[in-house]
Amino acid sequence: MMIDMHSHILPALDDGAADWDQAIAMARVASGDGITEVVCTPHWVLGKYDNSREIILDRVAELKERLADKQIPLDVHPGAELRIDMSLPQRVKSGELLTLNDAGYVLLELPDEILPDNLGEFFWDLQIAGFRPILSHVERNPIIRENPRRLFDWVEAGILTQITAASLQEEFAEEIREFAVFLVERRLVHMLVTDSHGLRMRKPILSEARRVVEGLVGTEAAQRMVLDTPRHILRGEPVPVVDPLPIEERKKKSGFWSFLK
Repeated sequence: MMIDMHSHILPALDDGAADWDQAIAMARVASGDGITEVVCTPHWVLGKYDNSREIILDRVAELKERLADKQIPLDVHPGAELRIDMSLPQRVKSGELLTLNDAGYVLLELPDEILPDNLGEFFWDLQIAGFRPILSHVERNPIIRENPRRLFDWVEAGILTQITAASLQEEFAEEIREFAVFLVERRLVHMLVTDSHGLRMRKPILSEARRVVEGLVGTEAAQRMVLDTPRHILRGEPVPVVDPLPIEERKKKSGFWSFLK
């Protein structure tokens, strides 16, 4: 039993599933892998993907009907992956944009090019408004890879994080895989997700990466990442977390950053 907290399974809303046939095929693969619930998280990007609450709720309702018709045992929940924009706290507070399962946790996508200097204040504004931020695919952000101390500070301040299953399975560059392993080992990851966009890259499969996590930090930690923490989030409950291990030094080795305790 696993819960996928990040999937672009809703068709024709972003760069995920192109149509209903692909969405249903993704659902079959996810269910066959042991995933029992999926949070549908289409992109919201100001001026590009206008996936408001109403649009997503309507599409999730239709997906539920189609899954029932096909007898695919997969529960789906509404959500969104929100690209960082300083208007987000107000948009979320007004109800224009969705939190995960409408339960108060906000899935955020950081830009790759530059991180705003006042990002800590932005996170604080969301928390003051009653929402808890979750950062998506942190292992794939080049700025975080360059300065993981910044991520450590955010996690200590109560920010939750996700990494993509494919990042642990050599579907991305070695640098990304090594950094994903580092984040898991340093307790800087709270969820393992598919971030699935189809049936090729980033497939709707968690079991293989879950086994990798089990080998790194044990079965209990892996279960927290794919089941226990997702359950708390879907219910809008506080998430019990394990304190991250400190980051003290790093050095460059063989073309990639290596991290020292």
